Amino acid sequence: MLNQTSVTEITSEEILQQMIRETFEVPKIEKPASEENFPGAGFSQQIERDSESKENLLVQRLVNTLTAQLQTILPGAFRITSETEQCLSYANLSSWSPGRSYFSLFEMKHSNSVWILHFSRTVGEGLASLVHTKNSRNHANIFNDLREADSITYLEIGEMLRKFFVSLLELWPKSDKLKVASCRHILQLGFLRDSVMDEEYIVLPFYLDNRECSGNFHLVFPHRYLLL
Repeated sequence: MLNQTSVTEITSEEILQQMIRETFEVPKIEKPASEENFPGAGFSQQIERDSESKENLLVQRLVNTLTAQLQTILPGAFRITSETEQCLSYANLSSWSPGRSYFSLFEMKHSNSVWILHFSRTVGEGLASLVHTKNSRNHANIFNDLREADSITYLEIGEMLRKFFVSLLELWPKSDKLKVASCRHILQLGFLRDSVMDEEYIVLPFYLDNRECSGNFHLVFPHRYLLL
């Protein structure tokens, strides 16, 4: 009985307010835009969520592609996990540079930008040893005694790195416009003379876990290609 009375009182009050608005032309109080259900509501938040979703999808595709590429090389089970990315200007990449290891710089056609594929020493030399063992009767790990990163490693993995990179480029929707003009394998991160130094770059880090080849590697590319 109490519930029925409450409903009646509320209904009467609403009717009275409507009569007052009609008699004295009192404008109806509008709800804040954030509460309205219109196409632009939460638009910026939606863009942010979409951006994050697309980035996560790209990272997962990268992991899947790298896994497929490495299955023919790595012995036994392995896992590739993604880690937190960074955004740096090209001029500030030196602050990220992980020391003397293995860098492949891919200069792109019709662009002043460069893409970078980086392997830590443990990954680069581990892969080189596995490739060497597969292609040679000598199963000794000739890279164990290297005191620091050595360009001899590229004799084993240079071609593999180029194929890796081409397969990664195919993940971009507009990959037909992404063509490699030149490739340089270097031991320390350097700069191309014609690159845009203030352009922002995404540094995507990954970790490879395998009983014979474990460590970090990175894909670095211009920010403007993140959501294409």
